[in-house]
Amino acid sequence: QVAHMDGEFVLTTTHGELRADKLLVATGRTPNTRSLALEAAGVAANAQGAIVIDKGMRTSTPHIYAAGDCTDQPQFVYVAAAAGTRAAINMTGGDAALDLTAMPAVVFTDPQVATVGYSEAEAHHDGIE
Repeated sequence: QVAHMDGEFVLTTTHGELRADKLLVATGRTPNTRSLALEAAGVAANAQGAIVIDKGMRTSTPHIYAAGDCTDQPQFVYVAAAAGTRAAINMTGGDAALDLTAMPAVVFTDPQVATVGYSEAEAHHDGIE
């Protein structure tokens, strides 16, 4: 249960109460691909309906490319724009890959939150101290 009293949020669970000045509600998003007949085209999708692609934006059907919020990539406009550019290059004979290792991410809350690059765990996994 969540209540807002005297300028603060109170979250009550079976484990007790949590009080905070701010409350973030993140509902998530899912791709809207049901009407695309992906299976008939031989295009693989994950359990959430996102089109699975490689770093060149190719789907499981080599002549079909995908970019943006219908894919299993992070759903940020700059990722979609970069992915669309690589898809266009690749479908016209190029060989461009999308590298997301230095991808920025911003959550427009108050206060705002941003990240870029590796997490500490990812850096350690790749041998970076």
